[in-house]
Amino acid sequence: MKGSQPEAAKDAVEFLMEPNIIIGKEKYFKEVKQCGEWLDCSKLCCPYVRFNSGKKKLQTKHNCCCLPCFFDFELAETDEKNNVKDTIGRIKPAGICDQPLMLIFCPCFYVGQRVTTKFAVQKGNDFQDKFHLRGNIEMCQYLWLCLAVCMPCVRTYRFCCSGDTYSTYEQNVYSADIENTNPVAKIKYTDRMICPCVPDERVAIKIEQAEEKGASKLDEKDLMLLSMFPTLISGYTKMEFCFPLSVPGGLMSALPTPTGISQIDGANDITCEAMDPSEALKERTMN
Repeated sequence: MKGSQPEAAKDAVEFLMEPNIIIGKEKYFKEVKQCGEWLDCSKLCCPYVRFNSGKKKLQTKHNCCCLPCFFDFELAETDEKNNVKDTIGRIKPAGICDQPLMLIFCPCFYVGQRVTTKFAVQKGNDFQDKFHLRGNIEMCQYLWLCLAVCMPCVRTYRFCCSGDTYSTYEQNVYSADIENTNPVAKIKYTDRMICPCVPDERVAIKIEQAEEKGASKLDEKDLMLLSMFPTLISGYTKMEFCFPLSVPGGLMSALPTPTGISQIDGANDITCEAMDPSEALKERTMN
């Protein structure tokens, strides 16, 4: 009716179970492959997954799972017929030549950062590194790793006494300049303890702009490129990427994620903070 007010949205209960990625203001849902796609033998060697926002499609593909150590995962935007129209970038493990010279020639005496994972963007017909994940090498950093045997006692205390059943982890993303130690983004993980004797449940992964002064601004394509990381480690793509991720020498060995063991997490440039449910809820509702 002309001049009438639009009808208000009805109250409802919504419980989303399907995997999705939010990039900026766009929400992408994982597409379900049709029967013909599963039976297409020409694509067995190059497994892929697609996420669809209704406006855009993002496709993460491994270029050859028959030789997973020599080919990389690639992210591209596709059209409605699933043809690639814009290659955004690749994610790949770091090589020897990507490390600082001191680490290459005098590894026993080196203390500092090392590159573990590279994010590259397409420049013409080639790919140029843009972001790094790094680890830390310190003297005697694994000396106290034996204290991990006390982890069950610590977890039991947290669960039964302190109430700190949530953990939030932060992992820095750096520029491709190995001399620049200022992060440009942070990967935040939120884990929830179900029981002291079972692994924690990961409830959220978020990548956001670093707050450090002088950090470069991330555009939409940068966020799309970085979105490959949670896509591959979330567990929602195990069926498609089981072999190229898990084979010895595959990419999973170069995708460091929180373990809950401080010595190992510290070596992977990951910090941890324990929270009780009220603190976790406050932080998640604010975001």
